[in-house]
Amino acid sequence: MTRWLLLRLCWLVVTLLGITAVTFVVLDRAPVDRAEIEAAARAGSGTLTAPGSRDAAVLRLRVRYGLVDPVTLEPAPLWQRYTSWLGNALSLRFAGPNEDPAAFWRRFTRALPVTLLIGGLALLLAFGFGVPLGAWSGMRAGTRADRAVSAGTFVLAGVPEFLLATLLLLGFGGAFLQWLPSAGLQSRGAEALSWWARLADSAAHLVLPVAVMASAPLVLVTRFVRDAVARAAAAPFAHNLRALGLDPRLQRRRLLRNALAPVATLVGSLLPMLVGGSIVVENMFSLEGLGRLAFTAVVQQDQAMLMAMVVLTSLVTLLALIASDLLHAIADPRVRLGR
Repeated sequence: MTRWLLLRLCWLVVTLLGITAVTFVVLDRAPVDRAEIEAAARAGSGTLTAPGSRDAAVLRLRVRYGLVDPVTLEPAPLWQRYTSWLGNALSLRFAGPNEDPAAFWRRFTRALPVTLLIGGLALLLAFGFGVPLGAWSGMRAGTRADRAVSAGTFVLAGVPEFLLATLLLLGFGGAFLQWLPSAGLQSRGAEALSWWARLADSAAHLVLPVAVMASAPLVLVTRFVRDAVARAAAAPFAHNLRALGLDPRLQRRRLLRNALAPVATLVGSLLPMLVGGSIVVENMFSLEGLGRLAFTAVVQQDQAMLMAMVVLTSLVTLLALIASDLLHAIADPRVRLGR
């Protein structure tokens, strides 16, 4: 297993380099000039007034961004700019040339707990409801109840997250029932409440975004567990258990133990889904998390923040895939890694 783990970590580094290189090239080839955007903003605010000052400001900004060689004033090669960014990234210097590194990390560390909270609760909800529902449906494969569960998950899978968020906001936080808050993590003036009242207030704010974030993982977990349990129930060992007259509860326990071992592999595939969902959910519910930070970075053409987000999400996803394989091997002794 040690050899397998070392090999996977080496591939992780190679994959991460490939992802960052492709992302860097795509951002560089985007039809947007960050220096022109910033110079236009300065001109709009009245900072640039002298004739020709805008062109000089654009040139200075391009030099600062590393787009132009400061000596020859010629465009810097793409490989040179990427290796420069890579050297800074290896020393965790992700901030842009016109941004204070401390301010950059403050923005990042303020947003990270929000996304972790919502994503963690969504995973708990998806597994907490998806595993028993999928197992219950799988043990009744082909029945009317199983078809009803399959139809429900099919419909839920076909509803886009932004549409589901809109419907929940209208139904429970806006035009109709107004039972739940629709934005933020706390109500105005919540600081003056007691700790349990603040906890209840935060829980009410989390209901809708967590429900939307958990919808897609819930469908995946339910379908995955249902199919695994149905296959296990149709396997020869299950027929042998029934022929031996084993207690039905013990039969179900054996089926679940055999069918749920591959569920550990789901963790790695759910993380990219949560990352994509966080962009929609956090913007729909005005939550200051990584998804909203990434959306703002795209709008403002903040390449430094976008590259930092790509590194973080790619690294977490790749590590989760390795962890899911390890969990699968631990849960199922028949699985041998590295063979």
